[in-house]
Amino acid sequence: MRPTSRISAWAATLAMAAVAGLVTVAGCALNRPESQPGRLFEQIGRNGGGGQVIQPRQCLIRVAILERPFRDPAVNEAAWRVADEQILSPEARKALASNGLRVGRILGELPKELESLLRGRGPGQDPVEPANLLVESGQPSPISLTPRMPEVSLLLDRGDRVNGRDYIDASGFLRLTPSHSGARGVSLRITPEIHHGPVQRTFPTLPNPSGLAPQQFSIRDAQKEEILTDLAFDLTLEDGQVAILGTHPESIQSLGTFLFSPRVADNQERRQRIVLIWASRNMSGVIAGTPKAERPRRPKPAMTEPTANPAPPDPTPPPIPATPPPTSGDK
Repeated sequence: MRPTSRISAWAATLAMAAVAGLVTVAGCALNRPESQPGRLFEQIGRNGGGGQVIQPRQCLIRVAILERPFRDPAVNEAAWRVADEQILSPEARKALASNGLRVGRILGELPKELESLLRGRGPGQDPVEPANLLVESGQPSPISLTPRMPEVSLLLDRGDRVNGRDYIDASGFLRLTPSHSGARGVSLRITPEIHHGPVQRTFPTLPNPSGLAPQQFSIRDAQKEEILTDLAFDLTLEDGQVAILGTHPESIQSLGTFLFSPRVADNQERRQRIVLIWASRNMSGVIAGTPKAERPRRPKPAMTEPTANPAPPDPTPPPIPATPPPTSGDK
């Protein structure tokens, strides 16, 4: 055999041995439980023997709007005696107050005057059932406060200047954007809005996270929205806490009076309202964090010593006793 043939045979033998080794290692790895596709989701969120099912972060927002005659003590005084208005920074409080807005937070139980309004205990009053909004964390939700008014004249204080503006077919909204905060809190970003003008048809683009699919559009019929981002503010709520929003009734032609005590015709009674907001959330996005229950195992049968079978009879016949020899007397 030539030297070249010997080298080729030796190389082929090494290659076959290497391939056999790789196949063996891969087979061992695929046989491991954590490498099997069916066991993949059991490894997500594993913490000591069990997986966790994760859901999107969600917040439950409850909103109640209480309305009384203008300057009624229940909404103009009693509600604010127990409210903490220092939850916002001094700059934010000043900006809101210059536009007739008032914000606070109540800890614990509500004043009895507000409880009576919620339960409809007064004469001619109906109970007020808070509206429930279940939204994902970071998803905004508009809250309508003021019905559409034919004409509105407002003075908006922008800090360095005061602008006067007339609106046609205007209505007031609050945009609530909740998000998880800390271990148990809900951070609320509240932004005032003014919707005005005729209803127009627009074609906004739909979100395209991947960026690969063709751009899609939606059809939307709505008024023009003026979002007052410079008057947006943030506050955090936990269990047993209520946010309260209202107005300073002495403010004239302010955003606060438009949202919470708009002027009406001469033959109608002017009203004043406050908004109460509760917020709660799901905990850490976990639906079920308990360890996965082990499958009951079938008990093994008890091991007993096998009974020995009796030995088969000996096929050899028993020996015949020898006959004694005859004696002399028998002869």
